[in-house]
Amino acid sequence: MNTDFLEIVTNKEKVQKELIFYSLFLMVFENFVHHWKDTIRSFYSNGFAKDEQTGEYYDFVKVTWIDGVCHTSRDTEKEKDFNHIVFQRVKKNGRNNPKLSMFRWMADSQFIDDDDYIILEKCYEKRNDYAHDIAGCLNRFVTKEEKELLKSLIAISEKAAKKWILEIEIPTTPSEDLNMLLDEEGNYNPLDDVISGTQMFYSLVLANLKDIFDEKDEHADHEHCG
Repeated sequence: MNTDFLEIVTNKEKVQKELIFYSLFLMVFENFVHHWKDTIRSFYSNGFAKDEQTGEYYDFVKVTWIDGVCHTSRDTEKEKDFNHIVFQRVKKNGRNNPKLSMFRWMADSQFIDDDDYIILEKCYEKRNDYAHDIAGCLNRFVTKEEKELLKSLIAISEKAAKKWILEIEIPTTPSEDLNMLLDEEGNYNPLDDVISGTQMFYSLVLANLKDIFDEKDEHADHEHCG
């Protein structure tokens, strides 16, 4: 047992700050993955129907007409194509990696850039460190680089969400409610203040945890998690 670990576990305030940081990182990362998985699936899916036998709902729908009656069924081929396009782009350790594949899809679709993808790869590795070896992480100190990585993750999340809103949601959802976003020529303004509810939540959380992020990195030379 090294002196760093003893220093942390005997310092209640320090333990709390370390755990808050790891928890926040995991929350942001998992929320990012879950949000974009659902968002991209909704983009590719073509409907919503209920399986009358199982009671389950599905969103890749095949429609057939028999004697003038509309019948719906799960479109397994279209769903298979979707999974291949989005979740089978990147292999890691010889196996498809759905998370990294989805990040690659986002980069290839220009919702993020290649530098963002590299950052998300690093976030993926850190996520695994924090989730599977939290005790080992507490044996170290959160570094300035790790704090900056979380800030970058949040920035990428905000950037991608804003681009999706401006380039997908607004243009495909014509409504009188959106007229305020039109300029004099009838084009949508690329508003800098467009923000999703998730990003607003992150902003509030980070404002309340400002002391953790602004804390001087007194242990920069010590071994850190990952």
